[in-house]
Amino acid sequence: MLALSTSSFLVTAENETLPSQFNAAEYSSELLQNLNSLFTDECLCDVGLVVHPERLIRAHRCVLSAASPYFHAMLNSGLRETSSDVIDMQAVGAPYIIEKLVAFIYTGLTF
Repeated sequence: MLALSTSSFLVTAENETLPSQFNAAEYSSELLQNLNSLFTDECLCDVGLVVHPERLIRAHRCVLSAASPYFHAMLNSGLRETSSDVIDMQAVGAPYIIEKLVAFIYTGLTF
């Protein structure tokens, strides 16, 4: 696993100083907003979740995998879903559950 120290990012011009700590709350919030924008625009999405015959949710494998043990197991198991571009989620039986879960993953809000 790659490990980077914070000091490797603090390269500055002579006599310029940077704070040694940044506000992680602002960073986390902005990152989530940016991920949601990518999701909303279907930009860089690499997997589709079929939740209903007429409803496909485009998403990012890495985001789903990082946010949910369920998706992590599904997308990293080495089975068909690992390499499939489209995953049939209709067996869940309630498409709104998957839609709400994905919405929460990308916004941190419940609807």
